[in-house]
Order: sequence, then C-alpha cells, then structure tokens
Amino acid sequence: MSDGASVAPIKAPPVADPLLGRTIGGRFKITGVIARGGMGKVYRAEQAPLGRVCALKVLNPMYSGSRDPGFHKRFLLEASVVARLSHPNTVTVFDYGKTDDGIYFMAMEYLEGKTLHRAIRQVTFMPEDRAAHIARQICRAVREAHDLGVIHRDLKPANIYLAEHGDETDFVKVLDFGLVKQVAGQGRGEELTQTGLFMGSPKYMAPEQIRGEWVDRRIDVYALGVILYEMVTGKVPFEGPSGAHTLMAHVNDAPPPIRERNPNAVVSPALEETIARCLAKKPDQRFASMDELLASLKAIPPPSARDSGLQVIAKGRVSPVPSGVAFTTVTSPVSRRTRSVRLLAGIASGLALVAGGVAGFALWRSSDAAAARVATPAADEAEVALPVPAVTVAPMSARANVVVKLRITTDPDGAIVKENGIPLCSSTPCDVLYADADPNRVHDLTVSLPGYHAERKGVRLADSPIVIRLSPK
Repeated sequence: MSDGASVAPIKAPPVADPLLGRTIGGRFKITGVIARGGMGKVYRAEQAPLGRVCALKVLNPMYSGSRDPGFHKRFLLEASVVARLSHPNTVTVFDYGKTDDGIYFMAMEYLEGKTLHRAIRQVTFMPEDRAAHIARQICRAVREAHDLGVIHRDLKPANIYLAEHGDETDFVKVLDFGLVKQVAGQGRGEELTQTGLFMGSPKYMAPEQIRGEWVDRRIDVYALGVILYEMVTGKVPFEGPSGAHTLMAHVNDAPPPIRERNPNAVVSPALEETIARCLAKKPDQRFASMDELLASLKAIPPPSARDSGLQVIAKGRVSPVPSGVAFTTVTSPVSRRTRSVRLLAGIASGLALVAGGVAGFALWRSSDAAAARVATPAADEAEVALPVPAVTVAPMSARANVVVKLRITTDPDGAIVKENGIPLCSSTPCDVLYADADPNRVHDLTVSLPGYHAERKGVRLADSPIVIRLSPK
C-alpha cells in the first residue's frame, strides 16, 4: 500500500484431514488424530458394530517409498506378525489390510499412558527397581516374538509404551514391529530392505547390525541393554554429534561406566553386570536369548532387600529379603549390661546345601562367649550395631528366635508378591523367611501378574505353603 502501512499476512485456513469421519475397512470410523509421522498417522477410531475404541495406524497415501520399495510389504508383514502375538506386553492387533483406494491400515488396541522415551525425560533417570521391572516385561514380550522366529530390530524407548493397566502405571506394551525380520527355518528369511538402505535407530543398534552383517535375536538383547542403560542414567551410552559418530562408537568404543555417565545413578553390581553383558560387542558374549536375560533380571533383588539379614530363595536362586519382612531384635540374657544392648545385626542367616536342597537357616543366639566378643558399651549403655557372627545352629524352642518360612506358589507362576507395597518376591514360586515370634500373625499380601487380576490375600505363616490362583483379565 502507498502509505507504507504493514499488512498482516493472510493465513490459509487449515486443511481438514480427509480421513476424519471416514470409515476404513468397513468397520473403523475415524474420530480423531493421536499422532503424526512422516510415513503416516495414528488415529482414534471406533470399531463397528462392537463400539470398541481402537488406534488405527494408517500409512500416508502420498508416501511412495521410492527409496524403499519394500515399505508397504514390510507394513503388512508387521501387521501379520503382531496379529500372531498374544503376550499381554505386546500391543494387540485387531485387524489390518488395504482398502480399495490403496490405504494401508492396522487396527490396534487403544492405550492410555506414555512412551518410555517420555517417561525417562520426565524423571531424568529411573531407580533400578523400576528399570528392571520395565525391562523384564520387554523381555517377555520380545521372547514370544523370538519363539515365532521373528526379531524386532528396532527396540527403543519410543517403541515401548507404558500403559495404565488397573493400578499398574508401568504396564509395558511393545510397539512398532515395522523393521521385523523373520529368521525361522534353515534359510536366512526374506530380506525386505533394499541393498544400501540403512534401517534402524543409531542409538540402539548392535555393532553387527551397523556393519550390515547377518543378525539374529541377540541384536534385540543389545538394544534392550541400551534401553536399560538409558533408564538408569537418563542417557544412552553412545551419542555423537552425528548419527555416523554414534554408529561408529557402537562398533568401536566401550560403554562409559554408568556412574561416569550419571554420578547420581544408584545401580547394583548385579544390574551393572547384566547391562555390560547385553552391550558386549561380540554377539557370543551377550545373553543368548531373552530367557537368559530375563533370568538375570529376575535374580536381581530389589534395592530395599540388599541390606537385610534374611534371604529369599526363589526358583533356586538366593536373594536378600526386603526390609519390609519382619524380623525380631535379639538380645543377650547374660547380664544386665548386655541385656540393654540391641543387637541390630544379630540375626544371621545361613544356607546349607545338603542332599541337593536347602537344609536350613539358623539364627545366631547370644551366649557368654558371644557376649565376650561384644565391645563394651559406653557408660550410658548406648546401642551398638554388631557385625554378623559366624552362623551357629540355634535351639528352635525360643519363639522370638524362630525363622518361619512362608512358601508362596501362584497359578500361573512368575507373579510379583508384595506386602504393604514392599516387594517380597519378583517371581513365584518362592520362599519368604520371617524371624517372627507369632506364626499366626496375618500378613497382607498383594500378588500381581501382567494380564491377570491382582489378588489381595491375608495369610498366616502357619498356613504355609499357600497357593494363590490368579484370574485372567
């Protein structure tokens, strides 16, 4: 304009999504957009005639995949593979296909929650018990795919969804098998990627995957090791200024020590060793399967258990009992002075393996000789903590010094058992030991297993062994 006045640019009206309101495949009416990506969108849809809300993954009709001619074929392979998976920790696919006008779609269960990527960013880094809990669920989901001769090839936090499932907010759903590779049978399966086309996420790729070598299920083990590392530190082990630098670091560099990556991370040696084995450069030095990795994760006791004086025996492995398990304070009857001393570490547990099984645990009892080893208290007879002495067999007549074993079995097994919110068992069946003066005391236990209703049950130690049957959802 001649007067020099500025003119505000005219904004074009937003283009309406042509799929909103449309019914795909004759059954799925699209009602909203959940997420967008370069290759397509995920919509909220309602399935007729059931009225079920679902997530509808639709490929962008404008995406030609000229650089990736196997793209559409891989999409249908992903759908067909996931439709065969039934594990509760894998997203459920209801239907998939291609419409008459060329729209590829996949209908999946609708989830409430957030991706693991977002969850890590929200808390900066996770405590070990939460990270291990999430990783165990990922193991179980991917294990089922491996058993069907399929590897994921693109495990990363963005493909792990933490759904809200009853009172569980970290219920894992593994998503996006878009780079799935079939390795069943004697052959090497059908390659659905063009030669020279690089597929995968650089931060989570195994060295052999980067070098373009033949890959197997151990690349998923490597990726899960990276995810575990990221959960407990808040950072991936390798992240260079470019994707190429990151890839070369996976091939050539040793992962930085966890505490060097994050000085505030609190990680047990057991989990640190598990992560290190997952991240071995050579596949033969990693866990050979998700079963092996899962066993290693299940053997890691919760942090609250590591300093207690008792132990839980679960499926042949020994791990400390959580601090929530009650145990009595032992005092010495020898003299007035020693009676005033609380033996904070006076409970000792020993494991004797005889006749191929656990023979027993013994509780140390104070005696004149033992009391002589106790440092003389100050004049005010302050409490002292004693080192745990060598284990001796104690008479079991003194009720306050009796170790009572509670055998817990569930149908199916593999459940988590908690008492007052504190984990007792990471996987049933297991034996929980109590130094408890009253075997008739009622303990309020909660038993949970993904895909089943949580059960709350009051049990007495005298009821051992107990069997808790879980009802599937």
